This record gives sequence, structure tokens and C-alpha cells, in this order.
Amino acid sequence: MYEYEQIMTFDQPIMMAGSTSTSSSTSTGGGPVKKKKSVKSDGAVDLRGPVEVDGSVKSMASVTLTGDVSVRERVEAYGNLEVSGNLSCGGKVKSMGNVKVNGGVVCMDKVKIFGKLKINGTMEVHGDLEVWGDLRINGYLKCRTLTAYASLTTVGDQSWYEVEEGEKVHGAKLIQRDYVG
Repeated sequence: MYEYEQIMTFDQPIMMAGSTSTSSSTSTGGGPVKKKKSVKSDGAVDLRGPVEVDGSVKSMASVTLTGDVSVRERVEAYGNLEVSGNLSCGGKVKSMGNVKVNGGVVCMDKVKIFGKLKINGTMEVHGDLEVWGDLRINGYLKCRTLTAYASLTTVGDQSWYEVEEGEKVHGAKLIQRDYVG
């Protein structure tokens, strides 16, 4: 039913766009959905959806995910991780740099971020969330446990977070109100 490409290893940054894939099928939205086994690179990775990765995404630099991206296993970035769109991840997420979410993210396992986490939208983590830098929520965050080693800031009255089993915030908890003036 699906055609898969073999595991790809790159020494240069990888760019994937909607019309460049040779293995695609039609999604329910009508556009082509690219299918990949795994994506591994020594350089930056830039995936443009809709794309489904049956394995993992790993970069020794940054990872940029744009559009609808589904990853069955883990996402690992030794630089920054940026999501502009929707990400569904069946495994762990690890970033040695900052993570910026503009859209929606659902992670089925734990998430570990050694930099800052900035959420503009929604993020749902079915496992533990550990953030070493500042955590800034402009929208909604839900996780099983939360460990934040720096400050946690919610932006505006419509932003909030929900922790199922317990939270440890070692820095300040702040609420940034919208300034009208």
C-alpha cells in the first residue's frame, strides 16, 4: 500500500518540499503525503509536510518541521527544534537547544529540552516534560509531570497549563498580562 524510501543519511542540510518526493499517496486532505523510513543528518534538517516518518528524525544540528509532520519514533536535535504547524510524535523528543512551537504538538513519550521552550499554540506530552531553560506558554500545555529549572511564564489570560501528576518549577512562576496603553 505504501512505498518507503530507505534510511537517508546526509552530510549536507536536507530540504524536502511538497512536490519533490517520489513516494507519495493521497491524504484525506487531498495533498500528497510523503513517506520516509527515517531521517538522519550531520547538518540541519528541514521537513515540509505533509510527511510521515515511519522511524525517527535525528540531526546533529537543528531540526525545522513545517506543516503536518508525523514521526512514529523519536525526534532528536542537537541544535534548536522549531515546529511551525502540527507535529505528532510517537516516541521521545530531545533537543540540546531551544524549542519553538508555533501550532500544535502531541508527544506520546517524554520530552527533554536543554534550552528554552516557547509555545505559541498547544503542546500535549503524554510523558514527562523536562525543560532546563525558560518555559513560555502563549496557549496551552498539558503533560504528565513537569520539571522546569528556570522560570515558567504564561502570556495573557487565555494561556494556561495542566500537569497530571506533579510539577517542580525551580524558578519564578510569572503571568504576563497583555499591555494596553
